Amino acid sequence: MTKDSGSTGVDIDLMITAEVSIPSAYVFRADGGNRLTRLAGLRPGGGDVLRSPCLAYAIRHPSAGLILIDTGLHPDASDDLRRDFGVLMSTLFRALRPAEETYDEQLRALSIVPGTVEQVIMTHLHVDHTSGMRLLPKAEFTCSREEWGATRKRLSGTKGYVRHHLPPESRMRFLDFDKDGEAYGVFPKTIDLLGDGSVRVISTPGHTVGHLSVLLRLAQGRQVLVVGDAAYTLRNIQEEILPMLTAGDETSLRSLQEIRAFARSEPKAILVPSHDPSAWHELRHVTASAERAHEAAG
Repeated sequence: MTKDSGSTGVDIDLMITAEVSIPSAYVFRADGGNRLTRLAGLRPGGGDVLRSPCLAYAIRHPSAGLILIDTGLHPDASDDLRRDFGVLMSTLFRALRPAEETYDEQLRALSIVPGTVEQVIMTHLHVDHTSGMRLLPKAEFTCSREEWGATRKRLSGTKGYVRHHLPPESRMRFLDFDKDGEAYGVFPKTIDLLGDGSVRVISTPGHTVGHLSVLLRLAQGRQVLVVGDAAYTLRNIQEEILPMLTAGDETSLRSLQEIRAFARSEPKAILVPSHDPSAWHELRHVTASAERAHEAAG
């Protein structure tokens, strides 16, 4: 399957839940050297720092209603980063600047009451994407079965997972790409979540064992690929640069290559990695909020 036959599209809004400072050596793996040499760049003062947003999304489907993608950071994260992020991740994320509006405030600004949200797609379950989950007490969270399994393993905290953010398994929905997946264009494993091609979840492992990206068809017809952390930035995609740490270099590179091939085959599509300092700017021009502002001005 290469093209969706349906014409239904979604509206999208973007939320920046915080800004963090990440060592550039963590985002862009240096050529040469061994693992210990690369890790030197993670020391305070050990290299350049990338100021990075933590993004989350709200999409609205004409019949399925509201679906969120990721949850960003809880408002309390900046007050006690070590507790919220865990020992390892609070060391890597050296500083955190809260957004002017918290995640729940941004939801309300979009006329979304956090306590009524029912559906959330999780690209993966690292702490900077799950910290806000507890703000959504009635939501069902969708992720891959492999990703949930990774959070249950011993020493999962060293892999970026913080269990106290996660809901009980009864509130999780697990996707099985081996059973239900289909090829779509350059992507070998995808699931058409709503059956009309407007929200297609893509298996893009590598950053984590069960990482997902989400391909959206907007109501206006344009495509948006929510890359998640399959690539931290557009540069990672364009130059096929792996980050410092992956759940598997081979699978991570393969996912990068698939995303790069998609970008080449769909040059009008908007790609948004979750931590790119500038990629989200293009998305802002096609959000539902921008459309409403344009209509009001016109």
